[in-house]
Amino acid sequence: MNTRQVDVAVIGAGSAGMSAFRAASKHTDNVVLIEGGEFGTTCARVGCMPSKLLIAAAEAAHAVAEGPHFGVFSENTTIDGAAVMDRVRSERERSVKVGYVLAATGRAPNVDDLGLEQTSLVLDARGVPVFDPHTTQIGDSHVFLAGDVNNHRPLLHEASDEGRIAGDNAGRFPHVLSGTRRSPLAIVFTDPQIAMVGDSFRDLSGQDIAIGSVCFEDQGRSRVMRRNKGLLRVYADPDTRRFLGAEMIAPGAEHLGHLLAWAHQGGFTIDKMLDMPFYHPVVEEGLRTALRDARAELRKRPQFARAA
Repeated sequence: MNTRQVDVAVIGAGSAGMSAFRAASKHTDNVVLIEGGEFGTTCARVGCMPSKLLIAAAEAAHAVAEGPHFGVFSENTTIDGAAVMDRVRSERERSVKVGYVLAATGRAPNVDDLGLEQTSLVLDARGVPVFDPHTTQIGDSHVFLAGDVNNHRPLLHEASDEGRIAGDNAGRFPHVLSGTRRSPLAIVFTDPQIAMVGDSFRDLSGQDIAIGSVCFEDQGRSRVMRRNKGLLRVYADPDTRRFLGAEMIAPGAEHLGHLLAWAHQGGFTIDKMLDMPFYHPVVEEGLRTALRDARAELRKRPQFARAA
């Protein structure tokens, strides 16, 4: 067996690994990227992109089925399963090639074969090393943990951020720095979609918060599109009026979620969010209703009376 001495070794060529490799390479050329699995990424091969291709086909079929409700009729509609899967395979191959070069998604958590029990690293009940999510450092060691393997926020964009932080700190070790983390954002591509931004109701349990909500049943644009199902709730701090987080099952939740994540990361108050433009008629007007509801709730609080 050949032995190679390197400054930084990155194990796993997913989103975190690729980002870590690039970040570490800014500090040293003596970096190695180790991958023992299949080429391509979980996201491109079997996860994010293939599943969205199937969802897109299902949405197209659903749109045809909904046609009569809009006065649009189509006869002899068929679904060619083979054609659907041909498109999935074609786009998957394209995504695998491009994704591997640019940024891949992390693997499922798998630390069983790393021999961590032979090290002095402190492990939690799952056998995963205890680490600092802001630096990704395990204790005060020279080992950093990023991506799906730490199961902190198992999402592609989070894995990329963690990889960048881990690679930068590995390259500059022992001068470890805290990295910038984005506002939490998670999306589930159901119908209607589910999205969570910032702090959840569970995260805020026991705290004094103002809640604003909207039901999409009577929301204008949603009714026009026959997608008027769902509920959105926003949370605010009564003292600062700052937007804390939101949870929703709503039409177009992937887009509403992004708007709210930007507002959360920007530290917006409920008032500042309501100062933003809302076009008519759009689904986002439902968000405005929830924000107005939160503002009305804030005005009932003693903090508002003192400020006035």
